[in-house]
Amino acid sequence: MLLDKVYRERGADFRNYKKASLARRVAKRLALTGSASIGDYCSALDSDASEYDRLLPILTIKVSEFFREPEVFYAVKRSLGALPEADAGVRAWCCGCASGDEPYSLAILRAEGLGAPALRRSAVFATDVDAEAVDRARIAEYREDALRNVPEALMNKHFFMSSNVFYKVNYTIRNLVRFGVLDIVKGHPISRVHLLFCRNLFIYFNRHLQEAAFKKLDYALRPGGLLVLGKAEQVPMRWAARYYAVGDNGLNVFRKGI
Repeated sequence: MLLDKVYRERGADFRNYKKASLARRVAKRLALTGSASIGDYCSALDSDASEYDRLLPILTIKVSEFFREPEVFYAVKRSLGALPEADAGVRAWCCGCASGDEPYSLAILRAEGLGAPALRRSAVFATDVDAEAVDRARIAEYREDALRNVPEALMNKHFFMSSNVFYKVNYTIRNLVRFGVLDIVKGHPISRVHLLFCRNLFIYFNRHLQEAAFKKLDYALRPGGLLVLGKAEQVPMRWAARYYAVGDNGLNVFRKGI
């Protein structure tokens, strides 16, 4: 009942997700809205459409860490020099940035791979539909388990201890990242980007929504730019001929044809 309603109203298809996991997440919203049942909660959605904006972020499973799947970042690093006009600065976009691990990883990658002049003209745009996640990302504090893939040299260079528990990203890297709240389904994409990470977002969408979102990503990415999808995702058939794999098979790093 609820998942059908979310699908009809917002196009996000959670109907085949593990019901036990979703039930625990939905229960939190029922408690916070004072709803005694799913039927009551559906009524709350009807009376306050903004409740969808609070429900959808908790239905998505946010699993993130710095340099998650390091082999993907190695493939991107090897390809940085071939990006169009990279010497004049690189615009990157992390669509679905969650708590910020990924865009800060991109910023570190760029800081290590670009010269100072190009770096000054570069930026990482990081967006997510979840405003609370974006606020946490701006704080840039992380527990040690989120940093397990960061080499020691990069840890020493780009992080500092802010307490006995948290490491904080240093200001040089933080200043490269610009955060914002964006629903890719309804909002306008970032434009003219050379590097676009959109990992594990399409797994939440039905086919129609995947194509609608990918149309915006394709618009955003410059010819010759790099697109990184999650390992369980593919370029929709309509655009498949325009993108070709970079690096090892299965990494889902693609270059857009010129």
